[in-house]
Amino acid sequence: MQKNHITEITPTVDSAAAVVLRSLGTPAQTISRFPTGLAHYVFDVLTTDGRRVVARLARRGQEDTFASAVYWHQLLAPRGVPLPALLAVDVQPSRGSFPYMLMERLPGRDLGEEYLSLSISQKRRLAQQLARIQESVSELPPGPGFGFARSYDDPSLHATWADVLRDILERSRTSMEAVGVVPTRHVDRVARKLAAYATYFVAIQPTAFLDDTTTKNVLVHNGRLSGIVDVDVVCFGDPLFTLALTQMALLKRGYDTEYITFWSDALKLTAEQRAVLTLYTAIFCVDFLSELGQRFNHDAPISVDDQEIDHLVSVLDRLLAVV
Repeated sequence: MQKNHITEITPTVDSAAAVVLRSLGTPAQTISRFPTGLAHYVFDVLTTDGRRVVARLARRGQEDTFASAVYWHQLLAPRGVPLPALLAVDVQPSRGSFPYMLMERLPGRDLGEEYLSLSISQKRRLAQQLARIQESVSELPPGPGFGFARSYDDPSLHATWADVLRDILERSRTSMEAVGVVPTRHVDRVARKLAAYATYFVAIQPTAFLDDTTTKNVLVHNGRLSGIVDVDVVCFGDPLFTLALTQMALLKRGYDTEYITFWSDALKLTAEQRAVLTLYTAIFCVDFLSELGQRFNHDAPISVDDQEIDHLVSVLDRLLAVV
């Protein structure tokens, strides 16, 4: 028997199909959930009239996330950031429905899925494109504070960039303590390194940048950038943070980091910035460790693999040895 989406607690294929029919007036011919993503429920849809669209749904109570996505889309798209067109949005749905965004389906797959097929020249070109896109975003007005903003009026922003870093580390500690899989001493190992870069952190301005254009959310088609998806927030602070998260995502997979080298070269990083990039990467390594055993929006917790833990700890050891 088909579920009635009114009684559902989390979005399902049926929920997404209802959104497509209501918004486009056309039924879905095929619909499947993307395997990636930790917060929202994202579906790949082919309609009966041949349109390819993406339906992003959130649990009730997460309306603010999609409202912020629309807010930033309106500011970023005119700057040439290659975002998918918004086809329909409802951030305050009627009772029994889920917040949703319906958008065009850009061709391609996440960078992480395409990375091994890219040539050196393709990696270089892609890195240079991302550097230019981030430069365009940085021309937005500076933020009123530091951190991950849903708008320029976001009250959750921090007073300093160092506060953002400490908050991320403490979030990792809390997650580790909740699951009990990874010892929190790894958080302490990274936290002790922050003091050596205090002067650098103080000089950071609340510059706008896209924090999650990493091995995911950057779509690649035939070796070329297709577009950027899932921009729910903009971060104010040090744009090297995105580069570090991307580097850590590659290291986690055991991939080469040529893409990071090309991106770093495009930014003409100083020796100090390269050291900070390594420190930021260590922060994200701890963050990745803290995700093990968490459920997020999955049916079951993320599996805990001793080899995965050993691999990430080994990466962390190497990073901390040079900062």
